Amino acid sequence: MPYYDFPYSIVSLHYILNIKQLKLMNKPVLFLLIGLLFVSCDQKDLNENIVVESVTVNYLQNPLGLDDRQPSITWTMSSKGKNKRQSAYQIRVADTEIKLKENKNITWDSGKLSSSQNTQVRYDGPALKSGQQCYFQIKVWDENDTASDWSETHFWTIGLLAKEDWKADWISFKTTDSGVSDSLFLPAASYLRKPFSVSEKIKRATLYVTSLGVFEMSLNGQKIGEDLLTPGWTDYTKRIYYKTYDLSEGLQDGTNVLGSILGDGWYSGYVGPKELSNPRNRELYGLQPALFCQLEIEYESGKKESIVSDESWKGSEGPIFYADLLMGTGYNANLELTDWDKPTYSDTDWSNVQLHKGSQGILQAYPGNSIQVYDELEPVAITQPKEGTFIFDLGQNFAGHARLKVSGNKNDTIVMRFGERLHPDGTLMTENLRFARATDTYILKGGEMEEWEPKFTYHGFQYVEVTGLKTAPDTSTITGIAFGSSIPMNSSFTSSDPMLNRLYENVCWTQRSNFMEVPTDSPQRDERLGWLGDVQIFSKSALYNANLGAFNGKWFADVRDAQYDFGAYSTFAPRPYPELVWYSPGWMEAGVMVPYNTYKFYKDTKMIEKHYESMTRFMEYHIEKSSETDYFYPENSWTEVGPKGGFGDWLSMTEKHLAHDIMASMYYQYTLKIMAEMSEAIGKNTAAKRYRDIYNISVKNFIAHYINEERKFVIDETAYGDGKGYFEGEKGFTGHTQSAYATAIYFDLFPENLKQQAGGHLVQLIEANDYLPSSGILGIRQLLPALAAIGRSDLANRILLNKDYPSWGFQIENGATTIWERWNSYTPEKGFNGAMNAKMNSFNHYAFGAFSQYLFSEIAGIATEDAGFNTIKIQPHLGNHKLTHVAATYESINGPIKSSWSIKNDRFYLEVHIPVNTIAKIHIPNKNNGQIKENGKLVDQKSLKSSTIKKNYSVLIRGSGDYNFESNIETLKDPMK
Repeated sequence: MPYYDFPYSIVSLHYILNIKQLKLMNKPVLFLLIGLLFVSCDQKDLNENIVVESVTVNYLQNPLGLDDRQPSITWTMSSKGKNKRQSAYQIRVADTEIKLKENKNITWDSGKLSSSQNTQVRYDGPALKSGQQCYFQIKVWDENDTASDWSETHFWTIGLLAKEDWKADWISFKTTDSGVSDSLFLPAASYLRKPFSVSEKIKRATLYVTSLGVFEMSLNGQKIGEDLLTPGWTDYTKRIYYKTYDLSEGLQDGTNVLGSILGDGWYSGYVGPKELSNPRNRELYGLQPALFCQLEIEYESGKKESIVSDESWKGSEGPIFYADLLMGTGYNANLELTDWDKPTYSDTDWSNVQLHKGSQGILQAYPGNSIQVYDELEPVAITQPKEGTFIFDLGQNFAGHARLKVSGNKNDTIVMRFGERLHPDGTLMTENLRFARATDTYILKGGEMEEWEPKFTYHGFQYVEVTGLKTAPDTSTITGIAFGSSIPMNSSFTSSDPMLNRLYENVCWTQRSNFMEVPTDSPQRDERLGWLGDVQIFSKSALYNANLGAFNGKWFADVRDAQYDFGAYSTFAPRPYPELVWYSPGWMEAGVMVPYNTYKFYKDTKMIEKHYESMTRFMEYHIEKSSETDYFYPENSWTEVGPKGGFGDWLSMTEKHLAHDIMASMYYQYTLKIMAEMSEAIGKNTAAKRYRDIYNISVKNFIAHYINEERKFVIDETAYGDGKGYFEGEKGFTGHTQSAYATAIYFDLFPENLKQQAGGHLVQLIEANDYLPSSGILGIRQLLPALAAIGRSDLANRILLNKDYPSWGFQIENGATTIWERWNSYTPEKGFNGAMNAKMNSFNHYAFGAFSQYLFSEIAGIATEDAGFNTIKIQPHLGNHKLTHVAATYESINGPIKSSWSIKNDRFYLEVHIPVNTIAKIHIPNKNNGQIKENGKLVDQKSLKSSTIKKNYSVLIRGSGDYNFESNIETLKDPMK
């Protein structure tokens, strides 16, 4: 380092003491002074050193049982200095922590690699083996080649990689349905147990376990892990995921017992709407659940032993007399099998298990985020709408179940029903549950206070109706247990508007409620399917809110498994109805768009590589179909799908439907564009060029066909005839809607002059609609960002903060704590809007929550210019100045990115935090390119650049660190408009 960059070096003594004084100084004093100066120097450097912070492997912290032979390692860094960058890194891996610490017998040492890469670094050592442990540390060097300390020790383990590693059998125990008079078939859960002995000192014990259905495992009476509804949902005919648990600390000398409870789950329980399935609507994959597990024990002596599921296990029915995802759970405490999974229990009355045929699906390590509890809620009110019926209001709509705490007499029966809303008379509204019974039953054993939580079910609810209580309840009687896929949701957004803050909270609650193993459409009714259209609209919002790398990666496999042989993606994934052929433009493009969004947020090329063949087949389907019509879709192009045209701009509030074929064309064109980008990212440049060439032809012909001289979307309405076969086709069709123009602008399909003219039409439509949205599910995400893109964030904010019907604010004004499925899910005039909305109505549905990406990307102004937020764009859109303060943090793959701004009269204040190893282009609102203060000092005007994107913005490029800025802005006379 040059001395002039070393403020506390010995050279600096010249500015404190002249040479003569140095010569005359007492030597001990001189040495003490020099020593203190060097300590100061070292302390300053230490404070500015890079520190390796959070570390993940395949997006997970210290994951167990991976079957990825080249797992991806990612780390974030921190430093108190500014402009800190990584110039090199080193990773070393060993099979024990001791070897790693002593740096002996290292499995893989990358050596010092000159690279700034800190995300998606793939393991590149010797081939990994089944059951292998991998402990590792990371060291980095900064821009001055100063090394960090080694990181804390992290680890991953490898699962069972080969078919021959498995010694277990599939086993099951057939149970009965005790409710013979009931129209539903609801068999009891099965209880399985296996005693075994341990006589030596344990070095390591690892359980590999899965089921057809859902399982809960225990060891010596203690539940194993915190997961619920494990191992989740897949197309069991194609893949089955197993979970890995470390039981090294749980085994004891002598006799031990493995226990398992099995429920029907998605495998043999009720799944989806009744009209989509067979008459029973259950047993879509198999008739009864089965267990498959293997406990690998390694002793200190070197001996190894396997305890596996086989015919030596025993089974029984127990207190859970029914357990179903949709219908609920029943529990008879009088039938409890006390200590059934402990060594002291006698199972002489139990029966032998049966071997189960299993499945043709391949066994794979679970790659996603397991379902776990994340919150508990106490009632905010208890009402009694009629004698003996109590309603517990938990104050928040969510997904999960309720814990019951009650005392009473033997055989007293408590029935709990669940719903999202109440009727005007205070009774529970359950019409929108449709076929889902959503009812839990508990039969008391009597005596002391009893506490119970159901297993193997979940409900979407805010209200719990309880009957059967013999004494008045209190707030401890019912506790809401909220759970969902254990996805880190560390981002935040707050503003000066309380309604907007509540709206963002609603989005987060809705996301948590519906990211339940797969991205579902709603958690309360009989659907709960992974609808592609909903998630592609909400995808970017979801990615801003949470770390979805593992969750999305798991679901992409479901999407591939559900893809039709001819290339189209199914309307939902998984697809439990093998005979159903159901796909739709705007929905099926999620198979390309959600992976693309994930790539843009995480720069995960491995994900593209895994999914590329599937995406290619989908694009070939589109290209072949559109080749007959000049690579776009003119009117009435989708007559082969049901309903005709697909679902279109579903739930829009327009007088006529937006022509399905306009949206189909634009979604197709957008996938061509992003497929080109993803192809280039993995080196497939020839494919990228082909996609771009087809894209250019498609857009040119699309514009020529659908845009008239006034630059409006126009269609040939006669092409649709009387609309028969289209959903609500009798309404007729048009091209001139908010969704049409917003989509063209958001997907950036038009040249600049046409984009501005389309923007003009969009503005006119909004003004004519009293500044309210009319877009449906396929267009709503695009609306606010499109307005910002044409310089009208004032209109975007006015729509966002509007409380009139229909709007997001209207939902808040009417008690919403999650996002509604429909603009008219409820109105004071029509209530729940009659029979149609009773069947098609959810108050916890994230599609219309897609506006929330606008909160981060435009209002707070946090976006990425590349893939992975390495080059960050900070560009706040101030809108109509109704918001005077905004603070947002996005937890990027590189670390937290913060943007906080406020307005005071004509002054704008911005605070940002930029993570280590990134740079930011900070666009500061700045009237007439005036002076800007940075950290209280005027910025050199020569370093300011005028924004080529927006007028009245100045651009500064900064590296990592914390910054604050001040500038002058225009004062708006009427911020309400």
